Amino acid sequence: MGSVISRSSRINASDSVTNSTTITTGPHWRGLQNISHLIIFGDSYSDVGYRPKYSPAPTKDNPLGEPFPASTYSEPDTPNWVGHLITKYLSHGSVLVYDYAVGGDTVRGVSTQVRAGFLPGAGQKPTWAPWSSTDALFITWIGINDCGFGGKEQIQKSINKLFEEQEELFSVGARNFLFIDIPPVHVSPTCQSLRKRRGEAASHIFEFWNSELRSRISVFSTSHPAATVMLFSSWDTFMRILNDPISHGFEKEDIAKSRGSFWVDHLHPTTKVHDWIAKDLYEFLVAQSTHTSTE
Repeated sequence: MGSVISRSSRINASDSVTNSTTITTGPHWRGLQNISHLIIFGDSYSDVGYRPKYSPAPTKDNPLGEPFPASTYSEPDTPNWVGHLITKYLSHGSVLVYDYAVGGDTVRGVSTQVRAGFLPGAGQKPTWAPWSSTDALFITWIGINDCGFGGKEQIQKSINKLFEEQEELFSVGARNFLFIDIPPVHVSPTCQSLRKRRGEAASHIFEFWNSELRSRISVFSTSHPAATVMLFSSWDTFMRILNDPISHGFEKEDIAKSRGSFWVDHLHPTTKVHDWIAKDLYEFLVAQSTHTSTE
């Protein structure tokens, strides 16, 4: 059996998205080596079970605020990309993570994460969360559930709302922003029946989200010249693996099925996929040079 992605769809998917990129680099970006706080918003792909009302504050000994590998949507007792990033690719204990992501959330949920979770707590820069504009990276990875619940008009409304939340973050001192686009969810087991009925049209809604996201990122960066604004493409990571699973350590027959080496269930990737995401993300971030003044 060949790859689940045909030759023609591979070309179309590659042409429809843009690679990871830095839109602007502001004066507060001092390089990845100077980032000591990760502040994360999102859905099940980023959820580690941290809940600010109930979880202890992250510490050097417990950087997720929950015992490692925390509670994720990958296999039991395995880390997602967040856990892989801080243990395999960043110096363990040097980065504190405030991860407000909640499984099943849409942009509406991110609004709650920002306004009810982050702003009244770590957003106040208490002694247990002494982040600054130069040592904190704000990461948002959302959109899969928005695409599942609405069409193009609703997606535009959702992305507008998403950037209202970025304004809130900017107002309290956030200056380093990383957005992650959504992966090709149309090839997940949960979308296979839909894909059979609609063909490649099933991918269009996810591609539309990514296109709209990139456009709004550009607008946001233009209106906030003091900010560093980056886009990391999870779509690219997934597509590279899906098009060549064997060289990435996956079985070809697992690409389209649940409970295999790629998908832990109908929608969520395994910890091995998360490891590739963390690796690619680290390599992207570590390559981003610091701001150079033109004055």
